[in-house]
Amino acid sequence: MTNKVLYVGVFSPNSTNVSQARAFKTIGWNVKTYDYRERLGQVGIVKMRDNELIRLCEEYSPDLVIFSKCNNMHYRVVDECNKTSRTALWYMDALNNFDSELIEKVKRVNYFICGIDGVIDHGKIHNSDTIFLPQCPDEEMNFMHENIEYKYDTTFIGNISPHTGTHADRLKYKNEVGFTHLDGVYGRKHNDAVNQSRINLNFAHTSTAGASVRVFKIMASGGFLLTTPWKGMEDLFEVGKDLDTFTSPEELREKIEFYLNNKQKRDEIRLNGHKTVQKFMPKNWAQSIISTMM
Repeated sequence: MTNKVLYVGVFSPNSTNVSQARAFKTIGWNVKTYDYRERLGQVGIVKMRDNELIRLCEEYSPDLVIFSKCNNMHYRVVDECNKTSRTALWYMDALNNFDSELIEKVKRVNYFICGIDGVIDHGKIHNSDTIFLPQCPDEEMNFMHENIEYKYDTTFIGNISPHTGTHADRLKYKNEVGFTHLDGVYGRKHNDAVNQSRINLNFAHTSTAGASVRVFKIMASGGFLLTTPWKGMEDLFEVGKDLDTFTSPEELREKIEFYLNNKQKRDEIRLNGHKTVQKFMPKNWAQSIISTMM
């Protein structure tokens, strides 16, 4: 084994794939990255791009190929890479994006890795080697500040839309409860906003969709988290110790009032949560993949 990884994904500055590729280097693996989305803009023709990727796999001859965010990539790329390497597809979206194009790739990779626990059962229908590894936040972008200067009481960082599903629920909560809403905040600015907020909110897509990466980013940044529940939450975190939950505007209003007036309890939970989430950080994520697949 040569300890080589080919990571096919998106490597813009705030992409999760950046920290994941770096994590393999941290544990002693050689990593080559291929930005599939960027090459779309440069090459423009899917077939040409796929042929280029197949040649790269043949020339680099990695032990492991990981695919992530490879929309429009034909499944024949997986077939070709399987001839010389172990393959995995890491999927970090909700179930509503689980389309027929993705399913063909899920069937072909050696391992299907779910970043959201709500997708596991559906993945196992198409690939018996389906595993759950939560989305790991970038430790260089998500960390706890030594000196915290609060700017906000209660904050939600993310999109609120009146038109669709959970986003509409977020708007309902905002109108009925009231909180600071920040959108278009990424990277270090996201980290600053979490650290500047006494309470950080998360709204799970549905009770069965699984944990958003927002959960891990907030906890890795040392933020106190109030969230709606999701399926599998208690397999990852302990409610009342690592985070707390709400299921209605009335309950959220009550818990905001309680935690704003109980700094000691708020700090106790956010520090426990920060400690617990360390097991999902990139180095451990990469080591789990190697231990499972190789």
